Amino acid sequence: MGGVLAELLGRSNGLLGGKGGSMHLTSVEHGVLGSFAIIGAHLVIANGAAWSAKMRRSGQVAVCFFGDGTTNIGAFHEALNYAAVYSLPVVFVCENNLYMEYTPISDVTAVSRPAADRAAAYGLESICIDGNDVDAVFRTAKLALETCRRGEGPVLVEAVTYRHGGHSRADPGKYRPAEEVAAWKDYDPVALYRRRLTGLGVEQRDLDRIRDDVAARATPRRRRRRPARYRTWRPR
Repeated sequence: MGGVLAELLGRSNGLLGGKGGSMHLTSVEHGVLGSFAIIGAHLVIANGAAWSAKMRRSGQVAVCFFGDGTTNIGAFHEALNYAAVYSLPVVFVCENNLYMEYTPISDVTAVSRPAADRAAAYGLESICIDGNDVDAVFRTAKLALETCRRGEGPVLVEAVTYRHGGHSRADPGKYRPAEEVAAWKDYDPVALYRRRLTGLGVEQRDLDRIRDDVAARATPRRRRRRPARYRTWRPR
């Protein structure tokens, strides 16, 4: 966690020395290949990783995440067709948050489910799930990985979700109705799962303890400032 957070903040102790940032977050140790600035470019890279796993018979599966806007990019269709033709062990996951950068995906797409409704064109099952439901995501991911490891080819999953903020820190997100944002905030995955667990009999204090532990792990420790007499002097 520390290496990831440091990388997002551009710190030298990040996974890539602070030079990759959120866009190119990479960790070879954990099998994370990172992403690319060109929308949709990483889908074909995922195919390459899956092809490598298939040739080496390693049992590995490539998992590729992308937004709903990517489904209208040529690389999306090229990657799915290629993966299906060569039966590659790759799971394509579309995180459909209903908006591209500033435009509703429904305004520029002929089908209501931009990923799932196109799966049949490549001989794939149409899978659309609640992306805010932790259990649904877990079950679907488990089945998708098992399908790939059995050599039954790629899997395409559309997970419907929402982003509470704008597309970036420079985007106030004013183009979305306030009531829509409020409704989705109430359906936040963490809040939703907390309600589910308490309904199953899990104690509130146990959930609070987990929350506090995670918050403590994610809070950076302040470095003690060294006295001036111990600082290294450098000429201007």
